[in-house]
Amino acid sequence: MYYVRVIFAIIGGVATGALQLTGITGLAFGILIYIVTFLLFKHGIPSFSNIPDKKKFYMTGIFSYFLLWYVCWVISINILYPVVA
Repeated sequence: MYYVRVIFAIIGGVATGALQLTGITGLAFGILIYIVTFLLFKHGIPSFSNIPDKKKFYMTGIFSYFLLWYVCWVISINILYPVVA
């Protein structure tokens, strides 16, 4: 679960930056992608559906996801749309 969330964080951060989503809209997009990973683990991938502790679906990799997503968002938006002074 952890590595799948890391991959989704990188993809989501770059997508958020590429779409020029800023502020609350960008944050909502990141949360939406996290919810998609939650649904993917809970309903999409059969090997994860038999995990007895349901708390693992939403707690595994949550901090790493949001930290990595935020870093990728900031880096991608600064590389794609630099501020010309």
